[in-house]
Amino acid sequence: MQKKGFLNPKGTYSLRGIAMLMIIISHTYNGYPIDSPSFYFPKWLNVFQLGLWGGMGVCIFFFISGYGMFYTLSKNEHIDREYLLSKFKRLFEPFFIYWIVEVIVLSIFNRSELTIHIFKEIVTFSIHPDIENWFFKVIVATYIITIALFKCRLSNGLRILLLSLFAIVYLITMKQLDYGQWWYNTILAFPAGAFVAHRYDWFACQKAWLMSAIGLCVMFALLIFYMNTIVFHLAFILFAIYSIMIVDIQNRILYFIGFNSFIFYFMECPVMDTIMMFAYPHFPFYSLLSVVGTFLLSLLCVKCIYYSNSKANH
Repeated sequence: MQKKGFLNPKGTYSLRGIAMLMIIISHTYNGYPIDSPSFYFPKWLNVFQLGLWGGMGVCIFFFISGYGMFYTLSKNEHIDREYLLSKFKRLFEPFFIYWIVEVIVLSIFNRSELTIHIFKEIVTFSIHPDIENWFFKVIVATYIITIALFKCRLSNGLRILLLSLFAIVYLITMKQLDYGQWWYNTILAFPAGAFVAHRYDWFACQKAWLMSAIGLCVMFALLIFYMNTIVFHLAFILFAIYSIMIVDIQNRILYFIGFNSFIFYFMECPVMDTIMMFAYPHFPFYSLLSVVGTFLLSLLCVKCIYYSNSKANH
């Protein structure tokens, strides 16, 4: 049974909400011409290391996904058709909603990009314009592997070992193939989440202030002496999951963002890349509008989904 203070559902969804906001802000920063005189970027923002926020947010997503799937399936190993449909609907529904929204946005703001090439982007599960959408592909793969492991008669310890081996092989392969580090430097968070679910009672009994302090110290040490993003992200997870036992982050807005995080993940793209581009020369304004715009567009999509489901049920 889950202990009230450690990784309870409301807390983890709120943590996912914070992670999603970090990802959006990081994406507004990535590639921004901070040294160009034509664009306004306050230098003091460099103190916050915005470039790291995306990976930090993604590692939280991987950790909570690994934790949630393993915790749920280890309590109920019966995987039926209804479970599979609900899981993959939750993954793929936001993707197809994104493409409906993307086509509408392009038809309003940039019709010249409405070409046959869009069909290639859809069937390759990409994001316009030709963005790899790596996170979506990797999270789908981890879900499939985890479900397959639970379909086999294995001990949970062996499942975690195999899941970890898959993650390590993937990490090494992508690194050797010279993919961008964002493809692999957070992947170990998924089996880490599964391991915490497996040894839940031990982790729940640890002192929150001590574990969060250890994670924070490791993060600062890496920033000062030698940055290893793989270890950095694991340390951040340790800091984050115990910090929310000390500081209550449960909030209706954060919970909403976390619960609908895949919608937010996709809706940020048309907002940042098209709708809010008028504010691009002023980074703080552009970043803020991207967050607000993503929230409003995601809220509209969630309301439409709810209305559609309500009609279908009646």
